[in-house]
Amino acid sequence: MIINIGENLSRLRLKKDLTQEQLAEVFGVSPQAISRWENNTAYPDITMLPGIAIYYNTTIDELVGMDEIRKNENIGKLHSDVHRLAGNNLLDEAIVLLKEGLKLYPNNSGLLLALASTPTQKSNKINDVTLIEEAISLTERALQGNLVMKSRTTATVNLLFLYLKLSKTEKANELIKSLPHIWESREIIMPELYDGDEYIEKLKESITKALVLLCGKINGLQSRKYAEAPSYLQLGVDFQINENIDEMLNLIGDFLKRVNYA
Repeated sequence: MIINIGENLSRLRLKKDLTQEQLAEVFGVSPQAISRWENNTAYPDITMLPGIAIYYNTTIDELVGMDEIRKNENIGKLHSDVHRLAGNNLLDEAIVLLKEGLKLYPNNSGLLLALASTPTQKSNKINDVTLIEEAISLTERALQGNLVMKSRTTATVNLLFLYLKLSKTEKANELIKSLPHIWESREIIMPELYDGDEYIEKLKESITKALVLLCGKINGLQSRKYAEAPSYLQLGVDFQINENIDEMLNLIGDFLKRVNYA
């Protein structure tokens, strides 16, 4: 359980337009103590909390961030329940649960993205224009929120394919331009954390993973469907270090020759 009392104390102090020195005088402590509170390296004595709450005209629960803690716990349980329902193919129930959750937390990006993806898991609904439009709206709202980089990138790519389903190629192209270049990817950067033999081993893994991905795309050409997101975007590349390197290199070489690119 993460207590955000430091962030809350800093926010409340700034709202009153007070310096740490001025607040230290109010509570009879040193400015260094205020600084440690706000940096979460130390906490106020428990006997001080009622007085601090009264001074800021708030509650102790709000002061220590209990509302946020309860919110995160509720959202976590909601996601778990939705995952369980979807796993049992009870998609309608999962959708109802997500919509109820969004009534309580209307701007939660995780819930928005979950609701955007759940209805189209039904095979007979995957190309339903109304559902796609709703999924686009939900995903766009989610991207306006606070998402970690990986979730933001995944949501952006999913939105790109939703645009393509409705032939919104200009919007899809704009999204592509917002994605990182290949040389900024995790696989390319990862070896830089190492040195010597470890660097060589990690570079080998990165190259092999790139080959697996490219060969997967080549092998999937015959079954590829336009505007359908490849499965590896959600699941990652099925990376096996023991893949036959020569076979993969030959496959890529043959493909390039076949399209007169080599």
